[in-house]
Amino acid sequence: MLTVVVGAQLLALLLVLAQPLPPDLWWSRLGMWSLATQWVGLLGTAGLCAARRMLARLPAGVAGACALGWLLLLATCTTLAAAAFGWWPAASDEFPRLLARNLLLTALVGGAVLRILYLAHVARTRERAHDRARLDLLQARMRPHFLFNSLNTIASLTVSDPARAEEVTLALADLLRASLQAGDRLIPLSDELDLCRRYLAMEQLRLGERLAVDWAVAQAPAEARVPPLSLQPLLENAVFHGIEPLPRGGRIAVQVQRTVDGGVEIRIDNPLPASGPSAGLHMALANLRARLAGHFGAAASLLEGTDGERHTVRLCLPWSAGVMP
Repeated sequence: MLTVVVGAQLLALLLVLAQPLPPDLWWSRLGMWSLATQWVGLLGTAGLCAARRMLARLPAGVAGACALGWLLLLATCTTLAAAAFGWWPAASDEFPRLLARNLLLTALVGGAVLRILYLAHVARTRERAHDRARLDLLQARMRPHFLFNSLNTIASLTVSDPARAEEVTLALADLLRASLQAGDRLIPLSDELDLCRRYLAMEQLRLGERLAVDWAVAQAPAEARVPPLSLQPLLENAVFHGIEPLPRGGRIAVQVQRTVDGGVEIRIDNPLPASGPSAGLHMALANLRARLAGHFGAAASLLEGTDGERHTVRLCLPWSAGVMP
């Protein structure tokens, strides 16, 4: 609204400066042009905002023609009202020329503004489509990685423990069903935590007592939203790069808490092998960072670090994640 008011006033100022006027008529003519441009600008904006849903269903050319026609109608009504009240210092025979001039100015300025808005809309639509395609690609890369590791787990149990291999297969079916239903939208944090519990239960069938998990998620806010398969890859890394290389296994800790600035912090730490983090871990984190940036921009962060013999990953999400599209 401020842009409309300022732009209309600048237009009125330019129209006055473009005419050679004596000093005693300068301010009165500025007032008349300001009144005309402000009425057309404000009423035009209000009308287009009120009709935006109807215009969105029309083809771009038809919608643009309707919008321009609305502005021309307002310019006609404003000119007629000004002439009726005697605000325009023009004779009756000069009124058609005055009306034609005002309509021409409205068509030129309004058409240019509508064209700029349309080009900006097209650019935003393309940018959103590009971001959505990039998120879809990243999401598609996450699922095969998870699926291949799970199939390797089943293959390792097929000969040694067929009954347990069957349990893992059923658990994998549940996990895939949950992940495929999520799509690329944001899901409740509780659903992601439930998927993580299923995944770790499947891994405990394979690793047995080598894998222990500490859950500290009592403070997890129900209204928080996360991308699907955002925490599960972190736990998968903790298992394959932290627990798997250790002969005695280890313990994974999962903690969810609210931060002082109103966000959500998710912390996952696991034992660190003597060789340190592998390259696959860093690639998975880079993939997840790209997905988080696509959903939340700079408001989300994913940090990692080592503290002695433990590796920690900290995911921070904004509290406004629940309203993201």
